[in-house]
Amino acid sequence: MQSVRIRFRTWIKRMLITLAVLFAIFLLVIVPYGISYLITHARTRPADRRLTESPADYQIPYRDIWLQAPAAPGDSSNRIPIHAWYMPHENPRAVIVYAHGLFRSRHEMLERAAWLWQHGFAGVLMDLRRHGESGGEISGLGFLERLDVETAVHYVRNRLNWRGPVVAFGVSMGAAAVLLAAAETQDIDIVIVDSPFLSFENTITHHLKLVLGLPRFPIGDLIMLYTRRRIGFETDEFDLQKAVRQLNDRPILFIAGTADRRMPVAMQRRLYEQAATRYKTFVTIPDATHGAAFRTHRDMYEQAALQFLDDALKRVSRHGGASGP
Repeated sequence: MQSVRIRFRTWIKRMLITLAVLFAIFLLVIVPYGISYLITHARTRPADRRLTESPADYQIPYRDIWLQAPAAPGDSSNRIPIHAWYMPHENPRAVIVYAHGLFRSRHEMLERAAWLWQHGFAGVLMDLRRHGESGGEISGLGFLERLDVETAVHYVRNRLNWRGPVVAFGVSMGAAAVLLAAAETQDIDIVIVDSPFLSFENTITHHLKLVLGLPRFPIGDLIMLYTRRRIGFETDEFDLQKAVRQLNDRPILFIAGTADRRMPVAMQRRLYEQAATRYKTFVTIPDATHGAAFRTHRDMYEQAALQFLDDALKRVSRHGGASGP
């Protein structure tokens, strides 16, 4: 009887150890690895895939174009096909490159682009990699997408031979891509960012607490580790605070929603304060959640953006001289 009890206790102890090991594997490997996989394999959500509007619905001329952006380390090819709409204008004040948010597509920016076209701005609306009709095996939360923005800017400068002002306009992930691109190329003259975040590290930490109520350690650190390896960057390379400190007096507009819990106003204001330019504007849109400022108070949004662009165009040093898009 005594030996049976000993064997039973030994069995229980082994089961508990096995369960503890399995739980640790689940918590420290499967959960963070799975979250990292979802982050880096994001695609356009089904509702956006069903959208069929085009610039033609706004009586605006356009043409489909395909760009070739550099691939991520994890992609099987060395170039990524990027689908875009090019909206020419007879006498453009500037050309705007538009970058949408995570899970969205070029359709997210169409109303904004159509409205700005009516005010004299040509535009390039693209599907960022792995979104819409564009290719790509890895999504980069803005880090890789900066290459898509730079590719579109290169198209404007070199294929269209445009020597006037170029504006980069992004929302959320697109805002991150725009800021990182502006830090790398002087071919972007003016920047508009709607709902940007501080850094990759801050975003993972903040969302882990916001959504799951969990601290950064250990799951957050592991998510960041797996994601950095998948996308291929070091932590300080994906820091938008560092990026805004390299703007070199280029005009920038920050747009934040007061009801944005994902990227609170206070966080976005920190970016504004660190931006290395004298020509910066910070606008808050009442009651707007993340990325929803345009549809929440469109009149206020449009007035702020157009006033900023009018002022910014007076400050940029580039002039015409090209055939014009």
